[in-house]
Amino acid sequence: MARIRPEQRQAHEESRRKQILEAALRVWLRDGYHQAPVDSIAREAGVAKGTIYLYFPTKEAVLQAAIERFSLLPAIHELVDKMREIPPGQAVPALVETLWHRLRQSGPVFALLLQGGALRLENARVFQERVLIPGNQALAEYLDHLVVRGALRPMDTFVAARALVGCLVMFNLSQNVLGGAELRPISDAAIVQTVSELFLRGALPAG
Repeated sequence: MARIRPEQRQAHEESRRKQILEAALRVWLRDGYHQAPVDSIAREAGVAKGTIYLYFPTKEAVLQAAIERFSLLPAIHELVDKMREIPPGQAVPALVETLWHRLRQSGPVFALLLQGGALRLENARVFQERVLIPGNQALAEYLDHLVVRGALRPMDTFVAARALVGCLVMFNLSQNVLGGAELRPISDAAIVQTVSELFLRGALPAG
């Protein structure tokens, strides 16, 4: 029997994890997180129930992995590494645009978290520790770099980072999850431009 190369095994495992996570989201959005057993996820994914437990020890572990998969953290890390020498007037709109589109893709996760308290207190703490705070800190370090260069005025950069991301998160929640887009459509370009300008006008040094 031919040996499976490590990279092939890793690709297979990642594909199977993605398959399970996407199936779990479909099931939970349809049936509710607390109402749907692991058996339902297995049927939706087309795998045996035991296969789920090979990748995730509990249903809550599946939820945590789904939240992390759709988080902004990878996008923030990738962007701040590329933008360090780009003027903030160009870099911030690019950052906002990327985060906004990433958030739109995360709509199913936001909808799930609003259904029946899927995110329990212990999971919320994990979400804060693994996703929110590291993402805010990575963006704050980038803003610190701009402050040192004089490209932004002195500020509490962690608060500024959280304010920028929080603005986009709440806008996505109201517009794309709670039905705001149906009542008052707004173009992605208008959202990106306006949020970027609001942030920059308050962060650029005087004059």
